[in-house]
Amino acid sequence: MIWLNGQLRDADNALSTQDRGLLLGESVFETLLVSKGVPQFWQAHLARLAAACDAFDLDNPYRADALRAGVVALLAAHEATERAVLRLTITGGGGAGKGGRGLVPHEKSQANVILQVSPAPPRPAALRLADCAVTRFAGGASSAHKTGAYLDNIMARKQALAAGADEAVMMNQYGRIACAAAGNIFIARGNRLLTPPVSEGALPGIIRGALLALGAVAGIKIDEALLDENALEQAEAIFVTNSVNGVIAAAYEATSPAQKKQGHVLNEALPKFVNF
Repeated sequence: MIWLNGQLRDADNALSTQDRGLLLGESVFETLLVSKGVPQFWQAHLARLAAACDAFDLDNPYRADALRAGVVALLAAHEATERAVLRLTITGGGGAGKGGRGLVPHEKSQANVILQVSPAPPRPAALRLADCAVTRFAGGASSAHKTGAYLDNIMARKQALAAGADEAVMMNQYGRIACAAAGNIFIARGNRLLTPPVSEGALPGIIRGALLALGAVAGIKIDEALLDENALEQAEAIFVTNSVNGVIAAAYEATSPAQKKQGHVLNEALPKFVNF
């Protein structure tokens, strides 16, 4: 069961094969954690989705209150009362003679707006990081937004798994750390917790933004910095953040073991939402 353009629909055969998200990757999306029936950081995700729609000239015909009603109905249909993952996708549309093939169709089709919910995967206690050969291009529009063109991230993760790790470290074209395949990277250095700026190719992650907004946790200042290829080896602690798992401690090759206790402290410092 999904929510498609204002209606609950069976997921099978819900979208046209002419949808531009399928044919060309013309889509943007958000992935949210649902905790006790409440999507976490809902407003921040909607704001980031709106920015992505503006960047790629995609229309979202639904106001926030309509999307919220769709989320409530979908969660009820799935009986998702504890921990789940919600995905909100907007595609370039297509079907019924509109959209479809061609980089820029003669007649713009109405966007398809999709809500999906699935069980949340088990939250890992820690992650093992490995390098990958996939470059994250700083300055590109796709690095600043979550788009349906995710092949680079998929290949990065596959390479990490092949190396016996859980997650990939993606470097930018300048040889500096950008992000993980599915998350932002933070390193601890002295009394500072550092993460690459968005200009380095890092996605403006929601949890990343929440930590930066805190400014400091337990006496540790949180800030942005350029991180070269040696930063992970020299780090006192490493963390990966994303909207589903929050803050997860990580280890990189010969570095010290993942600092799970510190990761827990950071995760507990994040805002918890009881309504949306």
